[in-house]
Order: sequence, then structure tokens, then C-alpha cells
Amino acid sequence: MVVKNKILITGSSGFIGKHLTLEFLNSKYQIFAILRNKKNNKKSASILKKKYKNYHPIFINKIEQIHKKLSKLKVDFVINLATKWLYKHNFTEMIDLINSNILFTTAVLDSIPKNNLKKYINLSSYGLHKNSREYDPINLYAATKKGFIDILKHYQNEFKNTSFYNLSIYDTYGQHDKRKKIISIILKNYISRKATVLISNKVELNLLNVKDVTNAVEILLNKNIPSGNFLIKSKKFTNIMKLIKKINKKIDKKIKFKLLNKKTKKKINIKMKKLPFWKQTSAIEKDLLNYINKNN
Repeated sequence: MVVKNKILITGSSGFIGKHLTLEFLNSKYQIFAILRNKKNNKKSASILKKKYKNYHPIFINKIEQIHKKLSKLKVDFVINLATKWLYKHNFTEMIDLINSNILFTTAVLDSIPKNNLKKYINLSSYGLHKNSREYDPINLYAATKKGFIDILKHYQNEFKNTSFYNLSIYDTYGQHDKRKKIISIILKNYISRKATVLISNKVELNLLNVKDVTNAVEILLNKNIPSGNFLIKSKKFTNIMKLIKKINKKIDKKIKFKLLNKKTKKKINIKMKKLPFWKQTSAIEKDLLNYINKNN
């Protein structure tokens, strides 16, 4: 395999980051991954290094180390997946949100050599668009993500030869998802024969397979697309209760669920330019049925 382009990935230990890293390690890219200096990260990195010669972990203990470790690293692309997610926060968590979503990401961008960087890709969130407005954050997490997008404007002026992209996504799912997301919760409860609690029969989510997110990032890397803000989303929103009922008609061992009928929030249907060349390839009903059949 001929290794050409170098990619620096932040947030490679997260759900999307793991899928993206493995996908690109199996293709033509040389991957540099920034990781917190933790036991679990070292163990995972050691396994990847043995399997892939094009994998290069960069461990840090604190933000102040970033400049020294990155100032001479000449990469072609940066993919920023680093994020700290909290729906609600306390004072200490507020500091963590700002450190992770603004300070860390800015330090990385400020440290890398700007003459070599071709593209910078930042994953953003639909949470910036409460009530589907242009900008109205649902929480402090979303506000910090917007804060970093604003900071990117400064670096666009500094990095004259670099294309900058913000890719907004909705909820994701996929195999080996350990997050507290509705699809992984349904699967976990299904295996343990527990009921999944649904707050309302009106809950609708826009669910996208992580493979489709990976495809979108690869399009941004390989296609000649001008800098800008783009959106990828499922073709339709999914009513979770209806999804479970459809699946239950096709399986013998049923998905158990408990309906609370509490008030639910209005779905956020943002209007933004769709990413050129990208098409959704996965469907939640088919995927969930496949996941369940693998566990039967």
C-alpha cells in the first residue's frame, strides 16, 4: 500500500473517531491521532500500531504540550472530531466544556504548520439550531461548538491556502456503540431482556449510520469543494415507537418498551446547504433489524 496524504485526527478515541480512523488506516492515508495519555488509549494505540504501520499516536497530558508536539508536524488534512458532550452542566463541567471544545481545538489549529495544510474539517452539531433557527444553541455544549466555529474564521484568514469545512450532523448510530444513545440503548436492553423507556410516542430523531458520516468526510478530503458549512442528514426523521413496532413484526423475540407519554421537544429540522456528492446509503430499520438478528 502506497501511503500518500497525512491526516491529523482529534477525537479518534470517540465513537465516530474510531470508525473513521479504522476506515482511513485501511486506505491510502497516514494517520496521526492525538490522544489523552491514558491507559485505555495506550492499550488501543498499541494494538493499532502493531497492525498498521501508517498509524502514529500522539499522547498528551495537558494542552500546554500541544504546540511542542505539533509545531513541526506537516500534515495535509486535519479532521476535528474532539468534543465534550453534556446536555446540562455544573460549574466544573463548564470548564471542561470550554477546555475541550474551544481551548484544545484552538491549540491544535494554532500549532500545526499552516503552509502544508490543504483542508481542515470540523464536525459540528444540529444542537446549534434550536427551533431550526440559523443559530440558537440548545445548551452550553452547542454554544462552545459555535464559539470554535467563530474562531475558525480567524484562522481562515491566516491559512490562505487551506479550505475550511464545518460539517453538521444529527444523531448517529452503528455497531459497537457504547454511548447512551437510543439505538444502542434499545440493543443493550434487548439483549438483557429489559424494557426501553420512551418518554413519548412522538419522539422523532434524524438517525444516520456512522458509515455515512465517514463517507461524507472522505468526500470532503477527495473532492474539490469550496470552503463552507454543510449538512448531512437522513432522508427522513424516525419515530422511535413506530420503529420498534415495525421491527417487532419481523422478529420472534420482541423489543420491550415502556411508554411514559411525557412532553417531548419539537424536532429540529435545520435548513443548510447539503454536502455535494454525498448520498445516504444506510437505513435505520434495516440496520437495527440486522443488529438484532446477530444477537438472536
